[in-house]
Amino acid sequence: MKKSLLLLIACLTLFSYSPVKSKNVTENDLQLRDDVIFTMLYPFIEKELEKQYGEGKQIECEKIIKIERLPVGTYLFNITVQAITFEDAHGPPNDLVTITFNNETSQDWHAIDFKQKRLKENEIPKCD
Repeated sequence: MKKSLLLLIACLTLFSYSPVKSKNVTENDLQLRDDVIFTMLYPFIEKELEKQYGEGKQIECEKIIKIERLPVGTYLFNITVQAITFEDAHGPPNDLVTITFNNETSQDWHAIDFKQKRLKENEIPKCD
């Protein structure tokens, strides 16, 4: 009787199992999302660097630092990006620049904050 009851419970458990479909966000998915966002913002990054430095600057080690929805339920965002500037063949001077972009007042992105820090040679990080 015990074996029959255990067999019945096992069968019911096995056949009543319903796998939950979860959304797995992989690191590759996040990198792909960041690449798309960065590609979309790149012309605006170039424009802001030219405005701040008086000339175009080359950049490397780009990354998305923060994405903030304004307000919740809309398609208005603040997006903060960070990059390292360089000259010539990845030479100094190198600056760590952090720019926050916003699309709240127009369909185009515009910079609402710009921070720049001159990096010493031993402060330059390796790109991911």
